[in-house]
Amino acid sequence: MTLNRENPPVEHLGLLYRVSRALLKEGEYGEILSGLLDTLIEGLGADRGFVVVREAGEFRATAARNFHSEALARAEEAFSRSIARTVMESGRAVLIGDASITEPYSRRLSIQQLSVRSVLCAPLVASDEAFALIYLENRQVSNCFTEGQRDFLDEVCALAAPRLRTAVELSQAQRRAEALEHAHSQSDGILTADPEMARLLQTVHQIATTDLPVLIEGETGTGKELIARAVYRHSARVRGPFIALNCAAIPATLIGSELFGFVQGAFTGANRDRVGFMGAAHRGTLFLDEIGDLPLDLQPHLLRVLQSGEFMRLGNTRVEQVDVRFIAATNRDLESEVKAGRFRADLFFRLSAITLRLPPLRHRPHDTRLLAEHFLRSAAARYGRPVPRLTEDCLSALTAYSFPGNVRELESEMARLVALASADVPCGTDLLNDRIRCRGNGQSAVSSKAPPVAPMSLQEMEKQLILSVLQHTGGNRTRAAEVLGISREGLRTKLQRLQIPADPGPPS
Repeated sequence: MTLNRENPPVEHLGLLYRVSRALLKEGEYGEILSGLLDTLIEGLGADRGFVVVREAGEFRATAARNFHSEALARAEEAFSRSIARTVMESGRAVLIGDASITEPYSRRLSIQQLSVRSVLCAPLVASDEAFALIYLENRQVSNCFTEGQRDFLDEVCALAAPRLRTAVELSQAQRRAEALEHAHSQSDGILTADPEMARLLQTVHQIATTDLPVLIEGETGTGKELIARAVYRHSARVRGPFIALNCAAIPATLIGSELFGFVQGAFTGANRDRVGFMGAAHRGTLFLDEIGDLPLDLQPHLLRVLQSGEFMRLGNTRVEQVDVRFIAATNRDLESEVKAGRFRADLFFRLSAITLRLPPLRHRPHDTRLLAEHFLRSAAARYGRPVPRLTEDCLSALTAYSFPGNVRELESEMARLVALASADVPCGTDLLNDRIRCRGNGQSAVSSKAPPVAPMSLQEMEKQLILSVLQHTGGNRTRAAEVLGISREGLRTKLQRLQIPADPGPPS
């Protein structure tokens, strides 16, 4: 039997209307899933309901409700995986009158432990693939559901699948982020639902207790310093200092005295002894950001500290000893820099005992939405303003944009929206920066069908990125430095190193 769309049973008309309202309701995606489950549980006589997904071969509930319209606790989110697997693999709805006496389910330990009776389960299908299930059950009553209700649920799933796919994906992302934070007891300021980032954070916890040097690679604005601080917080050196030095932000003529310190009379203006960053980090952690910009003549001195803990202040002949754990970060390919003779091979091998590679934001699509909402709340709290609500078009535009400045650029854009948004008016694409809005409306959108990037070195890619950002900012170097997440001095150093002219013109 299939549901008669022309003349559906009278008892289904009211329920179909309520289901439609639940699907069309504006709000958080988690609220949409919960509202749909509440409507189906009440209308079909279930006592519990789930939206079930499969991740890494395992089934779990991304939304779970009971007949009181309450969310189930994690401990209560138990359902039959064998029934879910049958529906997911067959792509067809299943009606079971009493699972405790129905083969092959009655032999399953989970069926016996959960005292499962009536089960009604149907797949949500998009692009000929089941991406989730709606699973309803009644543990008290056998034969609770009818054939007509099975056909009704199957039809509801077919109609609702396009609307629910995004809701399910975003709900999954939110649950993964919450699970990750719970597993590590603290977020370290890093919010993510991306599997690759989750694995990286697990690695951080594994290596934090060692004293091995760590090299963090990633584009500008991906959060390299946050990762460095996470390594520090979970290390045995947490009671010692965390000292950060941006090698690109200090002129090459001064970085040696800043890093190693100096004694009185070492040079004109040195009217007293000064402890450098190295000495200040004793028994703690020294974070060297943009290590690729460290001048070549200083690299042997840093290598000596890594090997023996020994160094000398500028103008001094006395060797000093320090106990420091080194964490370095770079947005450049240091191996290519070694081959080009701009970075010492022995220093690279010392620093890269453990290498962590941060994925750019454009490779973490779920995190764009997750972080956007987080940054909106943070900025609203900071400025004492209401939290703006982003329209779906606005969120789609943000997701379509490649964010060359990564997480830092997204945070800046959300702070801008909080400042510009009107109270009680959803934020549309009209409030977004031109460069984001143009990407979002399809003029130059990034998609999976975009042609592959031509092979090039990371140095050439860095040059192209800087040229592109300069073009977006009309040559305004201060604004370009903000987008890139570096200081104006750091940008000037990069322009000199990459031999970019004062008026670069459009990128090639």
